[in-house]
Amino acid sequence: MDVTVMQSEAPSSLFQELGVGRTTLPTRDREASELSAPEKLAAGWKKDVLLVPGAALVILAILLVSLIAQLSFMGAISHTRNQEVLYSQFRESLANATAPTGQVADGALIALGTPVALLEIPAIGVKEVVVEGTTSTQLMSGPGHSRDSVLPGQSGNAVVVGRQAGYGGPFARLGELKVNQKFSVTTGQGVQQYKISAIRQGDQAPVGNPASRLTLVSAAGTPFVPSKALFVDADLTSPVQATPTQVLSQSSLARAERAFGGESGAWIAVALWLQVLAVVVIAIVVAAVRWGKVQAWVVGLPLILFVTLSMSEQVTRLLPNVL
Repeated sequence: MDVTVMQSEAPSSLFQELGVGRTTLPTRDREASELSAPEKLAAGWKKDVLLVPGAALVILAILLVSLIAQLSFMGAISHTRNQEVLYSQFRESLANATAPTGQVADGALIALGTPVALLEIPAIGVKEVVVEGTTSTQLMSGPGHSRDSVLPGQSGNAVVVGRQAGYGGPFARLGELKVNQKFSVTTGQGVQQYKISAIRQGDQAPVGNPASRLTLVSAAGTPFVPSKALFVDADLTSPVQATPTQVLSQSSLARAERAFGGESGAWIAVALWLQVLAVVVIAIVVAAVRWGKVQAWVVGLPLILFVTLSMSEQVTRLLPNVL
């Protein structure tokens, strides 16, 4: 009986020595299994913090792509939509005889963004509603009327500023115009007819002093990196309209309303969106540790796209208004 016991115990001890029937974890897994929950979380942080530089580069790339998209095709879509709305508003104001005819309406300055004219230049395929104001924000919707100048058709020099490339680039082909070509501008005082008298670049001074002139202003050179300003002067060939007293002068305009001006106040909005972006990035890193990288990016990527697109719109306000 003793022999039987010895025989049954011998194989068991032999198997134990050989490790048969016993699960042996790899060293790293065994060490991980022995960690407490806080230690596991800390280990995850150490591992994932190495991914932060790569994630930062990805987010920076998304931001740059968003900025390019905002200035190009997304801006063009926004411009087209805004023009449709502005055209309906301007047509209604013409029908009701309430379209602006001066700098002031009902005792107050015309609100920025109000449609004031319809510019049609057949030679380059331009048919754009002109809004009041020339900051980057107003020129996202279409060409803008400089508030310190008279309206087209009135006595004096009217000025309309437009973008060369961004947000539909309504004045992209302005440099193709030739002297003596004609175009028209519809205002609350009727249809005003113009003939181009000069095309200038840079600091060239206008020639002559007609009773009524319209100057179209944009940028010349490579799109988005222009080298100088472009001016197209046109003389009025139809009767001069009644001209209300001017309230604003050139000195009263902010720098943001002049050609190549940017809106410095947009820095506040950019800073706020940067803070939101930082919060989103931190949330993605935390989610990557707790849920996993794939799950974190599935949830976080749409948020990053929304924030970067919103921020890029504010960044474009900082850029020159004629881009």
